[in-house]
Amino acid sequence: MKEVDFYILSKNDKNYVNLFVCKLSEKAYNMSKSVIIFTSNKEKSVKLSEMLWSFKKECFLPNEIEPFNCKNTKNCISLIHKESSLSMSDVLINYSDVALPELNKATRILEIVQNNEIDKSKARQKYIKYKKSDYQIRSHNI
Repeated sequence: MKEVDFYILSKNDKNYVNLFVCKLSEKAYNMSKSVIIFTSNKEKSVKLSEMLWSFKKECFLPNEIEPFNCKNTKNCISLIHKESSLSMSDVLINYSDVALPELNKATRILEIVQNNEIDKSKARQKYIKYKKSDYQIRSHNI
């Protein structure tokens, strides 16, 4: 069964949100899951990529922005900001404002919801879309 988890963050600070995305990525990567992070634009992908390489002193998370060949994503986290570049993965972290265009690209989707009414409203719309597509849905207050 396909799953989606909504992570509703208690803070609206960009660095806090980026750090949380890094921690989620690390957890999935350490479980040998293929990970794609879908962002809304190249600048967001670049910023997150830099954080993945350096957010912990003792280790780094290898990553690529818009990799040419996404077939081996278990060894590297892919940061994607073009819908046409989305490929199949175990975990897809949606760090964008839009509902995913193709819901069949991951067995598990993680939605990041910042602590503001605009993001919460968008999350409600995404929730409806996932519900109609028979996803198992969970939410977590962080």
